[in-house]
Amino acid sequence: MSDKIFLTGATGFLGMAFLARLLEADEGPEVFLAVRAGDGDEAGERVSKILAQLYDDPPASASRLHPVCADLTAPGLGLEEADRRALIDGVDKVVHCAASVEFTLPLAEAREINVEGVRRVLELAGEMSGLERMVHVSTAYVCGREPTHFDEDDEITGEGFRNTYEQTKWEGEQAIVEAGLPYVIVRPSIVVGEARSGWTSSFNVIYAPLQAFARGMFTEIPADPEGIIDLVPVDYVAEVMEGALYQAEASGAFHAVAGERALTVAELLEHTRAPLDREPPSLTPPGTLGADHPAAVFEPYFDVHTRFGDQRARSLLPSSAGPPSPDDYMPAMIDYGLHTHWGKQPLTRQAARARAAT
Repeated sequence: MSDKIFLTGATGFLGMAFLARLLEADEGPEVFLAVRAGDGDEAGERVSKILAQLYDDPPASASRLHPVCADLTAPGLGLEEADRRALIDGVDKVVHCAASVEFTLPLAEAREINVEGVRRVLELAGEMSGLERMVHVSTAYVCGREPTHFDEDDEITGEGFRNTYEQTKWEGEQAIVEAGLPYVIVRPSIVVGEARSGWTSSFNVIYAPLQAFARGMFTEIPADPEGIIDLVPVDYVAEVMEGALYQAEASGAFHAVAGERALTVAELLEHTRAPLDREPPSLTPPGTLGADHPAAVFEPYFDVHTRFGDQRARSLLPSSAGPPSPDDYMPAMIDYGLHTHWGKQPLTRQAARARAAT
């Protein structure tokens, strides 16, 4: 590959995993990394911290990384003129992973990052004379509460959102479509650790209630036992992103999800009961948790009845195997959580993979 990519969000879990995939590709691309920093030295330090979470020994391909001071909330992304010119003249692909994943942000704050930030990236991409494609990472939950099945080509009503995160991710998608640039949208569901190693750099979303359950912090969950928990390992999402970036015919939206392999709430509890050495909590009607409960912010996702179609995403991949089975990734996911004390003693991705191999 001789292409050059502008990547945002590499300090986040998914962006970091995708960056590692690019670094480990033979003859991979040059990657310009957007990092929030005051100057070049600080930007270089932030990239070193990213690599330190991935590797005990960074690969030689790390020389293909070029940190760029950028801020999604600043006009023109806060780019220095020399950096802006280098991106406009040299980059042919943009991958936008950066976002706020806070569920409880006020709408105006969430929009500043997830909508206005998208527009600022689009403004830069629109000036790139050689732009071939922009990949935007959204979420499968842009469909809101209503549908029982959500395919990649389905229209979205823009209603029924559970939180400001879902709403602003939908609004960000509208900005992408309206810009008229060559784009692909990748919509992950709930992203968890790598399928084989369990490695993750982020212990939020599903990990928070799992950790609370492991510590015996609650014995009942307000959840529908038939509610759908669509978990997908991060390495599978990164694979879909790579396909969306490089397959010439790719366009539109692709669901990086478990799809038909998604668990119900009851099945998730069955997968976690034995490794966490806990009796299954009792299930009560959704909507009864107090605001101070450790799982309160995630409660709406214990009452989801939407299955996501992913036929187009599967078509991007070299094999038709699709996402991993929960039987394959759940043991590693829980084992990594327990081994690292739920992130208090993290391993690098390299070390986690070596541990899983032995």
